Order: sequence, then structure tokens, then C-alpha cells
Amino acid sequence: MLLLFLGRLFFLITLTQPQQKVLIQDLRTELDRTEDVKRKVELYCELSKAHNSINPKTTISYGNKAVALAKEAGDDKLLAQAYNETGSGHYLLGDIDKAVQFYYKALRIREKLGDPSDLSASYNNIGNVYADQNNHKEALPLYKKSLSLATTAQDTLRIGSALSNIGGVYLDQGKYDLALVYYREALPIQEKLDDKQGILISLINIGDAYNGKNDYQTALSYFNKAHQIANDLGSSHDEVYVLRGKAESYLKAGKYEKALDNALASMELAKAYEGKYVLKENAAILDRIYTAMGNYELAHYYLTLHTSYSDSLHNERAADRIAQERVKYETAQKDKENLLLRAEQELNLRKLEQRSIVQYFTVALLLLVCAVAYVFFRGRQHQSRINKLLTQKNELIMHKNEALNQHQKALTEQAEQLNIQKEKLTQLNTIKDKLFSVIAHDLRGPLVALKGLLHVMAMGKVPADKQEGLFNSLVKGQQNVLWMLDNLFDWARAQMEGFEVDPKPLPLRELADENIRLLQPVAGSKEVALNNTIDPSLVGSADKEMIRLVLRNLISNGIKFCKAGDTVTLSARIHENQVLVSVKDTGIGMTAEVQQKLFGGGSYSSRGTANEKGSGLGLALCKDFVEHNGGSIWVESAPGMGSTFMFTLPCPAKPDEEDNTTPQHLSQKETAQLELA
Repeated sequence: MLLLFLGRLFFLITLTQPQQKVLIQDLRTELDRTEDVKRKVELYCELSKAHNSINPKTTISYGNKAVALAKEAGDDKLLAQAYNETGSGHYLLGDIDKAVQFYYKALRIREKLGDPSDLSASYNNIGNVYADQNNHKEALPLYKKSLSLATTAQDTLRIGSALSNIGGVYLDQGKYDLALVYYREALPIQEKLDDKQGILISLINIGDAYNGKNDYQTALSYFNKAHQIANDLGSSHDEVYVLRGKAESYLKAGKYEKALDNALASMELAKAYEGKYVLKENAAILDRIYTAMGNYELAHYYLTLHTSYSDSLHNERAADRIAQERVKYETAQKDKENLLLRAEQELNLRKLEQRSIVQYFTVALLLLVCAVAYVFFRGRQHQSRINKLLTQKNELIMHKNEALNQHQKALTEQAEQLNIQKEKLTQLNTIKDKLFSVIAHDLRGPLVALKGLLHVMAMGKVPADKQEGLFNSLVKGQQNVLWMLDNLFDWARAQMEGFEVDPKPLPLRELADENIRLLQPVAGSKEVALNNTIDPSLVGSADKEMIRLVLRNLISNGIKFCKAGDTVTLSARIHENQVLVSVKDTGIGMTAEVQQKLFGGGSYSSRGTANEKGSGLGLALCKDFVEHNGGSIWVESAPGMGSTFMFTLPCPAKPDEEDNTTPQHLSQKETAQLELA
């Protein structure tokens, strides 16, 4: 959650609470003794920063003193820093419109000075305001600009902060894997700087991302590490976020008592801190916990509290103030551009005057050249005749060279054709080797077994009471061999002939029922239940035969790794303007290492719970078919937790639908982080 970044920005100085008090006392002592005006401004800014974790109102008070004294000293760099610190105090108290005013004042000054590190801080702060208003479309470019400026300045501290902010945007948008990429890129930077506070915040951010992925066990491991660091630092403000993250994990795990204990502890710490953001988020999770526990009276109380804080934080006045300050900033930029244009016009006029003088001299010089040229004209006629003879000889040589080039080009084209044919032969030879390998190892075994069963039955040596079981084994083995052959031939044809996709509106429920009927005997023999929960009205756009094979392989794969009493469930829904289809089983699951091998360039196969054997081509073929239909396929699994295979398909185009539609966003949370100058 981006709100967590408030702590990251305000606590860049990794001090424990006693150390902070000592620092504040030392700053006050030096302030009383110094007579240097600029040094006093710096001390006021440092005192403002030091009070972020103690009292934001004191932050504003020292910031205002720094602003007044910086104006008196006439130091623009210090004035920008003072504006930034004052804006941070207002932001902590939830006073967005005042925070925006101070941030843009700091940005205007820093644009003139051109320091990339300071500009990175200002763009980061303004990005936080947009993120707080859930306007990620505006916030993300500002964070990326902040990252670019910090990289230019080689400011590793602000690089880490910008990476965390970008990750926070993707976290709010529900893109948890992308958020984790940025968080894990920020964490090593903070560890290298030994930035304990930054490490703490990154651990909490990663925990929140795993909570979003419903991986509460991994989330708890990160929150526990963060809790230890928060205790070491003595930072009760950060402990608020750690406890709230743990409460979220326990709520997802269904451990409501532990969730309630952590949430209430977080709320008690948050009450000592006057920021509205912290109280709003804590009220929200308490509402959810009490609702899950059935205590609707307390749930209603915290829901009301959450709503009141949300209403005070998100109002039209704040949004209008952001727009007004942005217009002022852009207007000032355009005024600068107009001044530059006028200066450029004056320069162009001067250049035109100089160019006229040059033109006069040029005309005179041309006349002189013409006179000289006439003098040499007669002599050059003789030279021209000689040159004509040389030209004829050169043309003859060129014709011969051209003939040689043509011959060389023909040889080159022949060599290229031979290389292409060689590559095709190599590819076909690889496919042939794969076919022979599968036929030799994966098809020969089942066929030999079938032959043995048929031989025993033909000799009449099978008792009557065991014949039914042998027949079932015969049917099951024959069906597995047929499916293996289908996958093998489809794979070979796709490799040699390529794909020809024929997308049409596809009723997914009907296609799923068809595959369930086909696979029901196999599932019944293993006592595995097949459920189809797909809405009959849900329609995708894809090649029917390809998706039929995809569903058959995924359902068969689910049955393969289920035990007696397990279930394979098919479901589908609309997600981000695509149809998301899920095949979920309650079987034995798989490790992360196995998941990485499933959709690789080669094939991977393992035996099922009943020692079933596959060719390893089914999932590779599923991946090719889904991607050629404009979708993607992936798996989510854990050992002992079952597996969920998911793939997406395009929705059928509607006649009245615009080409450029706006994708639906996932739920957005209240987010913000401040950056120190």
C-alpha cells in the first residue's frame, strides 16, 4: 500500500527514538548559539524533518520559520527546501491543498536551479499527491521522472524511494508481480546503504504484495522480519504498518482472533499519531475483521470512522487545488517559452541583416568567378575531349565489374537458400527425433501393456471376477494412448505446418461440458469429481478446436494429479476486457521449480497419483494454442494445496464498441509517500 511510503519519506534518518531526542536537543542548542542566517535556515529545516515522526504540527511550525528566514537571507535553494518541509507537515495532517501549494513553490525554484537530486524529490512529492487522489495515470510518469533524475544525480537513496513508489502504484492497481519486481530492486539498494528504515519499509511493502496475491504465509514471514527491525529502531509509527499487515495476513488465513489482536494494537499506536491516513486504514481493516467475526455493531462503528476520514481526505477542494497549482506551474513555463521565442525572433532579425550583407559579397564574388571561368573555358574544352575518352574506358570496366557482381550475387543467393534448407532439415530432423523418442518411450510401454492384457484374456486365463477390472484397465490405457497420440500429432503438425487460427465466438460452458463428458470415465475410475461452474452466457473469441484441446489437456492434467475424493473445477469470468478461464484441482500441487518447467521451450512430464505417464507435450501445446489466440496461460500452485491453471481469451468484438476502450482497473487503496529534500 502506497500509504506506507509516508514512513519511508519521513524517516530517512535511521535513528531510534532516544537518538532522535538527542538530535533535536543538539539542533536546538546549535540554533541558540549560531548567528549565521543561512545556518539557522538549515537548522530549522533539520528540526522540521526531525519532528515528522513526533508531531507534524511542530514540523509545520519549524518549516514556516525556515521559509521566513530563507526569504530574508535571499537563498533560493534553502527556500525551496523550507517549502518542501512545510508541505510535508501539511501532507502528514491530511491537509492536501496546502501541501500542494508548498510543493509547487519548491518545484518552481528548483526548476530554475536545475539540481537533479532536488528536482527528483519535488516530482516524487507531487506524484504522491496524485497517488493519494487515486490518479495513478498522472502519478506514475512523475515517479518515473523522479527515478530518472535521481539516476542522473547518482542519488541512491532517492533511487530506492522512487523504485518503491513505482512499485506502490502497481500494488494499488493489483499488479502484484510487477510491484514485487520494483520492491526487490529497491531492497538491495537500501541494504547496501545500511538504511534500516528503508529496509523496514521495503519488507512491509513486499508483505503487502504477497497479501494481495493471497500468499499470507510468505507475507507473514516478511512482516515478522519487519517487526523485529521496527522494535530495534523503537519506531512505533512503523510498527503501526507492521501490525496492520500482519492483521491482514491472519484475516486472509481465517485466524480472526490473531487478526483482531494485531489490528487493535496497530490502532492504539496510530491514535498517538495525528495523521488521518493511518487512522483511516486501521478503521477499514477493523471493519472487515469484525464483519468476518459476525460482530456487526463494532464493524459498523469502524466503517463509519473509515468513511469520515475518507471524506475529509478526498474532497473536491483538494482535487481543485492540485489542478490550480498545476495550471499556475504550466502557465509560468509557457511565459518562459514566450520570452525565449521573442529573444529568438530578435536574434533571427539580426541574422537576416548579416545574411543580406553576405549575399551582396557573394554576388560580387560569383561575377568574378564567371569572368575567370570564361578565361579557362577554351583550355577546358581540350581537357574535356581527353576526359571523354577516359570515361568510355571507365564505362567498359564498370560493365565488366557489374557482370562479376551479378555472378557473385547469384552465388550468395544460392548459399542463402542452402542455409535455409539446412535449417529446415535440422528442424525437421529434431521433430523426427522427438517423435521417435515419444513413440519409443511413451507409446511403446502402454501398447506393450495392452498387448499383454489382450494376450492373457485371449488365453482365457482371467477369472470372471477380475475380467471387469482388466477391461477397465484396457479402456483406460487405450484412451490414454489415443490422447497421447492426439497431442503428439497436433504438436508435430504445428511445428511443421505452423498455426492457422480461425477465431469465432466460443460458448465456453458448452465446450467445457463436452470435455467433461469425454473425461468422466477416467475421473470416475479415480473417484475424482468434475465440476463446471462456467456461466452459460459467457462467450470468448478463439479457434474452437484449439481451445477444445487446451481444456481437454488441462482437465486431464488435473485428474492425473488428484487422489480419490479430490475435485477438478472449471470456472470463468471477465477480467480486464478478457475472458479468464480457470481449471482448479485439489490434488497434490507442485513446487515453484516444477512450475517454471511447465511452459518452457522443451517438454516436461511427471507421473500422476496413479502412476499415469504423459508425453510432456500437452502443456507446451496448450501454451502455443492460447498465445496464438491472443491470450496467455499460467499456473498457481503449492505442494499439498492443489493447482490452478489459468488462461485468457479475447472477448468477442461488439458492433458498437470503440476500438480504444479504457480497461477496467482493479480496486484502488489510499496511498502516499513523502520525499525529503
